[in-house]
Amino acid sequence: MSLRDRLTKTLLFLSITLYYLAGYFFINEWTSHRHRVFHLALPFEKNIPLLPALIFAYVMIYIFLAVPYLVIEDLDYFKKIVKSFFICVTLHFAIFLIFPVGYNLRPVVNPDQGWAYALVDFYYWLDLPYNSFPSMHISNAFLVAFFMRHHRPYWGWIMLPLAFLVAISVVLVKQHYIVDVVAGYLVGWSIFWRVFTPLKAKSHYVSPLDLRGLH
Repeated sequence: MSLRDRLTKTLLFLSITLYYLAGYFFINEWTSHRHRVFHLALPFEKNIPLLPALIFAYVMIYIFLAVPYLVIEDLDYFKKIVKSFFICVTLHFAIFLIFPVGYNLRPVVNPDQGWAYALVDFYYWLDLPYNSFPSMHISNAFLVAFFMRHHRPYWGWIMLPLAFLVAISVVLVKQHYIVDVVAGYLVGWSIFWRVFTPLKAKSHYVSPLDLRGLH
């Protein structure tokens, strides 16, 4: 990759990251002042315990977001990734605005109980309990896992299990409802399929749902 291509790649990465962060926190703050939000907890979810140690799996999302920038050397392929993220983030923003969902199952956390509790408490302070449905954490994690697997099949062995771990973590650190997770997965898979469908004819495509195709 030439220097010019690397600069283009960096600019694209910074632009989509800024768009994601600025839009997410603006909508989150704005929703906190709305008079009506929806809650999507299943009847048993209030009994799901908090497992603070899984906060370290939860923050792996930042590794997921960095992997394509660090690994992908094909600028055209990277542009498709940025396009998919733009569609994904924009769709989430639209849903957050039209159908605001608040998460109301957060427990009281004592940060003096250890590093994991302190990190959970920090995230509870930083990330207000809105922008819940669909889970952007999940859609982004699986979106990365799918197109990294499409790029190099062996990446599926690394990224997909970690994406499922992130999916478990968002429930057990009391950040998302189970419905949020399912919807986030469907959003990530749908956008991957839509953006990367034209590449199927040019590659030995393997469905992201069929692990038997990995080799």
